[in-house]
Amino acid sequence: MPIFDKFYKRKSGIDTFFKRGTVVKKDGLTVAKVAVATFDSAANDSDGVSNKTAAAHGLGVYLPDNAIVMRSWIDVVTTFTSATSDAASIALMAQSANDLSSALTIVDGRNMFDAGMHQCIPGSWNVTGSAVAEVAMAALIAGSWVKMTAERELTATIAIEAITAGKLVLYVEYVLSD
Repeated sequence: MPIFDKFYKRKSGIDTFFKRGTVVKKDGLTVAKVAVATFDSAANDSDGVSNKTAAAHGLGVYLPDNAIVMRSWIDVVTTFTSATSDAASIALMAQSANDLSSALTIVDGRNMFDAGMHQCIPGSWNVTGSAVAEVAMAALIAGSWVKMTAERELTATIAIEAITAGKLVLYVEYVLSD
């Protein structure tokens, strides 16, 4: 077997997946990491509780201490519904309440819980109609970033009433700091 095959042959895939564990920051060139977590009303959370209930639901994926969340977005695979005119609300969290997505009722006109791709708070900015200088936009984007003060589990919080259907995949892009 040539040495190239010995060191570079793909045995079981090119990606390595961890839901939790020690991650160390190293100086030098690196790439941002992406945490991927699924919230499915047909499943249970990390504590074994039905995701349909009005409660905070751990998604079983953890961000390491000192991770800086630069962007986050969701792919809503199945539109969320609840029993009473879609009155339920959903919020997404990494470090503290509402830092990825504020609680929004699933019937809200700004509803990010309908099928499709939707941007979360980190990596976005809130501009209301006027031209914004590039430096100001950069400051607004950096101001949306979130730094972990300890290892944190990604969480979806259902409030007001239980949900009856819905599934999303949450993507959280981050780098490590000190």
